[in-house]
Amino acid sequence: MRVRLSYTVDEEDVLPETAKIINLSASDIQQAITLFNEVQTVLNGEDQEVIHVPKALDMIEEMRTAFLNVDTRLAEVTEIIRGFDDYHRQIKKQEASPPPLADTSEGIKVTPETTDST
Repeated sequence: MRVRLSYTVDEEDVLPETAKIINLSASDIQQAITLFNEVQTVLNGEDQEVIHVPKALDMIEEMRTAFLNVDTRLAEVTEIIRGFDDYHRQIKKQEASPPPLADTSEGIKVTPETTDST
């Protein structure tokens, strides 16, 4: 069973933290590379006279699981980075727009001036 974790970091640590999260995929990537090379050896029958099909299928399934783990991690990091970028865009947008005018109309009646045309 997979569960989603969440935790809090300071704003300036968001991107470095995403780099750490990506690095957590290193072992899955290495496993996929190793299996990529080994499954070819098995399928080519380089280590044995008989090609061991069930072993090759197991290796491919293990490689797919490793890729799935990497893909899941990358999707999570993408979501974090997009949220961080959206937050910064919103801050810049707020800083660029002028502050709202103060409402001075409360309690003051404004009547149009009339000009006497006599």
